[in-house]
Amino acid sequence: MKGISPIAFMLLCLFCSCLESGDDETLDLESPVITAIGGSQVIAPDHFTEVSAESSIIPLAFQVEDATGISEIVIDVHNGFDGHTHGRVYNANNFILLNYNHTISHSELDDPTSFQSGLDDNLSVYLNETNPLIPAGGLILAGPYHFSIKAADMEGNETSYADNTTYHTTLYVQRDYAPQIGVNVLDPTSGTVSGSVWRNMDHSSSSDIIFLWIYIVSPNPANPAQEGEIQAEWIWGQSNWPHQFRPDGGLDLTNKQEINLFELLTGQEAIRQMSGSEVLTVWAEDANGNISVRRF
Repeated sequence: MKGISPIAFMLLCLFCSCLESGDDETLDLESPVITAIGGSQVIAPDHFTEVSAESSIIPLAFQVEDATGISEIVIDVHNGFDGHTHGRVYNANNFILLNYNHTISHSELDDPTSFQSGLDDNLSVYLNETNPLIPAGGLILAGPYHFSIKAADMEGNETSYADNTTYHTTLYVQRDYAPQIGVNVLDPTSGTVSGSVWRNMDHSSSSDIIFLWIYIVSPNPANPAQEGEIQAEWIWGQSNWPHQFRPDGGLDLTNKQEINLFELLTGQEAIRQMSGSEVLTVWAEDANGNISVRRF
């Protein structure tokens, strides 16, 4: 057997030395963990929270932990009117898209390994002029907004959307000037749907309904942040928000002030086939770009 050259021998010794030193140290490859506050069942806001028309605040409640130290926590809210493309933004009549982005840095943490948000602290998302991005009397566009909490640790490990270590969901912000949606009866046994979508004529900032998208989804229990798979859908009118998950237009809307859901949906076979876990979603858009979304 040929002998090992001096250079090869030195490299081998260095490699073995690295392996030995690694035995004494545990390399941190884990991202921070984002969970509900102890004693609470869910993070606030929960998945698909409907923010009522009367609400001026979206409270936040969560905790972040990392054994090696938290580098930063980023809270973000942005519109989800066009799905996840965020390519084209429609805005009319000086309505304002809700935006919120706040970073909590390592230097702001009392405990570098743990952070806990309460329901009454300054991290709440305000929907009025308390939010510096909303002028006094400003009207935010009602609609679906994407909410996320991301975190990174001192070793550079970051949470991810791919494995759901980043907390993310969709919030439905409702306003009085947006289309109003009501469902009184949803009975798959008889295939009956009773309710309506209407323009709130009592509000001076309301406008005609121009688009209606109704669909049935089957939720994925393994991924509660995602709405689920669409099983059936119906579309009327024309949307000003191009969307990646559906066509932007459909059948003509015969009435832009009040739409009778009984006339549109009752007797549809997809309604009769709805299972107990499936969700009927009504998505209505007005001429100002406001979107109302209700899940039944």
